[in-house]
Formats: sequence, C-alpha cells, structure tokens
Amino acid sequence: MKSLFAAIILFCFTSSSLFSQTHSNFYQSIVDGVKYDSILKSLQKIESLGVKSPGTAALVNAKTWLVNKYSNYGYSNIQIDSFNYNGDMLYNVIVNKTGTLYPNTYVIVCGHYDSKSGWGGGSPGANDNGSGVSIILEIARLLKNVNTEYSIKFINFTAEETGYTGSSNYINAAVLPQTMDIRLVFNIDEVGGVAGEVNNIIKCESDQTSPSTNNAASADFTDTLMTLTGLYSTLGTTNTNAYGSDYMPFQDADYVITGYFENNQSPVVHSSNDDLSNLDTSYVFDIAKAATGATLYFAKAYTNNTIIEGEDSNLMINVFPNPVEKQIFINSSIALSKIEVYNTEGKITFESSLNNQFRSKIDFSTFSNGIYHYKLSDNSGKVLKTGTLVKSGN
Repeated sequence: MKSLFAAIILFCFTSSSLFSQTHSNFYQSIVDGVKYDSILKSLQKIESLGVKSPGTAALVNAKTWLVNKYSNYGYSNIQIDSFNYNGDMLYNVIVNKTGTLYPNTYVIVCGHYDSKSGWGGGSPGANDNGSGVSIILEIARLLKNVNTEYSIKFINFTAEETGYTGSSNYINAAVLPQTMDIRLVFNIDEVGGVAGEVNNIIKCESDQTSPSTNNAASADFTDTLMTLTGLYSTLGTTNTNAYGSDYMPFQDADYVITGYFENNQSPVVHSSNDDLSNLDTSYVFDIAKAATGATLYFAKAYTNNTIIEGEDSNLMINVFPNPVEKQIFINSSIALSKIEVYNTEGKITFESSLNNQFRSKIDFSTFSNGIYHYKLSDNSGKVLKTGTLVKSGN
C-alpha cells in the first residue's frame, strides 16, 4: 500500500556494491526455473478469494491456502503468528528455511496478503499484493532444496492495509523480544504494473529516513539489488525511498531494509478494479526472476560443489594472523590449489597457485591497508573456505 505522490525518485545509472556481484551460472539455473504458469495460477487464486480484509472469511481462507502451498512445496517449519485485532483473529504466515552456516541469522523475504476494504466494495488485491505474494511463493518453491548459508524467513503479513498491523505485531511479539538477528528485510509489494503500458523498470527501495543508523547499509543492499536485477532479468532499475509497506516497522526498529515496488503505479489499487485485467503478468514474471536471483545472493546460496568449512568434520583450514601486517599463513587438512583475494569492490587484487600444498604463506606486505575477502579452493575448483582479512601496519 502506497500513496501515489509520496515517493521521491532518484534515477541511478550506476551502482556500487556491498559485496562483489557477478553472474552465477548456478543462480541462473535456479532463476530459469521460474514458471509463468505458476505465478499466473497464484494470481488467479488470490483474486478469486475476494476482499481479504480483517474480519472476512476471505482473509482466513487466504491464510489456509498459503499454508497449504508452502506445505506442498515440502516446508514443515511453518509458524502462524496469531493475534487479536479489534475483536478479530489475524494471522501472519512465517515459513522458515534454515541456513547451514548462519542458522540464527535471517534474510526476511516478505509481502502482505490482505487487501483493502472500502472503495467500490473493496479490492480483490490482484496487484496489491497478489503480485508480491505470487513471487514470494515462487521463490520459496525454487529454494526449498537449495543450500543457503543464511536462514530465510518467507513471511506473508496480514493487515498491512490497516497500517502495518501484522508486521508491527511480529516486530513487537517476536523480533524484539528475541533480539532476532536479521541480515536484511526484502519486501515485495505491488509489483504488477499497469496493463497496456510498457512495464520494464522496477523501483528498488532504500531506507532514507530516521533512524539513520542503517541507512548506509540499506543503500548498499539496494545498490546490490539493482545490480542483481540486471544480472537475472531484463528489467531496468531506479532507486527510490522506502515508504508505505511492511518494511517500515522493521525500519523503525533499526533493521536493514530494501524492497521492490512497481515503476508505473497502478491507479486502481484499493478498488474493485484491482484484478488481473489491470496488471501486467509478464512484468510480474520478470520481477520474480530478479527477486529469485537476489534472494539466492542475499542468503548466499551454494551448490553441492561448494564445501563450507564446518560441514565436514575432516576439513580444517586456518588462515592467520588477522589482522595481518606482512604475511598470512595457511594450514589445511586438505591440499589447497588456489587462493584468490578480492577488495571490497569485488575486484581480484591477488591470485596464486598453492600447488596442492597443505601449508602455505602469502606475502601481504605490499597490500594497502584495508579489508580484503579471500577464497580458497582445491584442484577440482571446489571452494573450501572464504573469509575476510584486515590489512594493517602500513
């Protein structure tokens, strides 16, 4: 839910990066699995459920349908966050996918499933926010059996249209009491575009308001989102301020947020005309591909050809000292073939063969002070360890 005139749009033609983003064939293979028919069927179902406002059977039926969809995808860790709102029971649907390396740190992919009551009898919510829900369902389907370093929470919030009621309840009842460690909140809301118009740009939203503690981090993640959108879809991007949706309670609690919102803003949302005939299903399909690639990257998905240290009890790799002044030493329980060192812009600053040795040393004396990321691999190309080093002493 957004006001037509509230956003101040900043067009960006370049993007900096939080980390290096390059096209991944592995990510692309998953993105290629996005199904137009799957998205269309979800949109049709959401529209057919009718006006999904608090107190309606349609809202409860939508919750039940969502739970069944996630269950059919194979998810078993599904939580229902129930609460009372003006005498009606409301339900957030929370689906948990556990990360392998950081199981207690979460990437939240969210979008509301309620729709607006009122105008013309209320809205069936095909665009606002059936478009976002259909994309989140597709991402969840595709990532079910994909390993990710970070845990993911796919969340469909209720009662966004009453003032972020569902997301606010989740913040106050779960996030804050648990001091939840959230890497990023990625919100997808109203991304259906306008039927008959050229819908080829998506707004990528960043936190530009108070509290400002995480504004820079939000800007970095949003720049990254823009780059990833270009890598995994044909869409153009524009950077705009975040407002008017379920990431706002997270922003107010000082968590890092980003999001997608349509560039051509529909004039019929919140009305009975918010149906399939007034949105662009091909645009939703393209955004689903972009959002899938972005989620894979944000959660650090990896193929089985990548070994993460700690998963194999026989694999131990030590890289020290850190911070480093002159040399780093590498001790490994398995023969290492190659080291690559990247700067914070993702550019390779150093790479060298390690000649299948178990012990190596690397001269860091010529490196400028700063932060560097490294990757160690064996002779088959499997990545065995990644990490960060701080160069000091110059």
